[in-house]
Amino acid sequence: MPNCRAINLLLLAGVVGALSATTAGAQLKMAHASWERSSWQVEANSQQCALTHDIPRFGQARFEQSQGRRLQFAILADQPQAGGDPARAHSESPPWQHPVVRRALGEFPVQQGRTPLRLAEKQARRIYRELEQGMKPVFEFSDRSDGPGPVQVSLMPVRFRQALQEFQHCAAKLLYLDFEPVGEETVLFATNSDRLTLAARRVLEKIALDHRRQPNFRLVLGGHADERGDAAFNLDLSRRRAEAVAHYLRARGVPAAVIETRFFGATLPADPSRGADAWARNRRVTVWMAETSTDSEVPDNL
Repeated sequence: MPNCRAINLLLLAGVVGALSATTAGAQLKMAHASWERSSWQVEANSQQCALTHDIPRFGQARFEQSQGRRLQFAILADQPQAGGDPARAHSESPPWQHPVVRRALGEFPVQQGRTPLRLAEKQARRIYRELEQGMKPVFEFSDRSDGPGPVQVSLMPVRFRQALQEFQHCAAKLLYLDFEPVGEETVLFATNSDRLTLAARRVLEKIALDHRRQPNFRLVLGGHADERGDAAFNLDLSRRRAEAVAHYLRARGVPAAVIETRFFGATLPADPSRGADAWARNRRVTVWMAETSTDSEVPDNL
């Protein structure tokens, strides 16, 4: 006959286990928009496009495409997060789909502060495509801002596709670079001029000095012009400005092999408004610093 004391102990352990599971489950904080109220909004200007999704009781999810930068994804928190253990991510099919699909998305580092999660292009595009396919990405990580226990943040795919076209249209207008800049400086010019001002020379002197100290980066020079004048004139003027900067940097000891010039005319204004102030900001050469040994992969179109 079974030992009654052993049976009682087993029953007691089962009850305690069930209570512990219930307690642990109660500690899980879930944050997401309802299926009915889920929305995605586009924020757009000449320098950046963003596709945002409000997460009630937590913060916001945000895809960002900036001028000359690659797609990023971030989760922003209303309250600063403590950081710590990596976030575990997966995606789920909507509840009405059968059979239910669940895909693992990996683990991602969680940072302290109001942006606990920021993903680079490859991971951002994975999240992006899951939403495009109607899946619900879910991130679970520790949250010490409101007591102990994990928080589960979900992104609803409802109305994602409606905002997608506007976001793609905005991103198509941004300057695309086939490399990821690690730094950026701007050199300004006078109207109809490719002569370097004293302020411009000071900026370039610092760039040349930095390169002599740490020569493991290359320089990509992007020439620009303001909107006045015809397209052919502006394109040639932007070329001459980029070449003037390149010539100065070579004269200051930067090897020609690490300098590349590009020119865009008036097609990519820093300030799309009209007037003297905007034109002054648009008469420029952008100096991008990039790693010399990069295996840049051209990303898929959004």
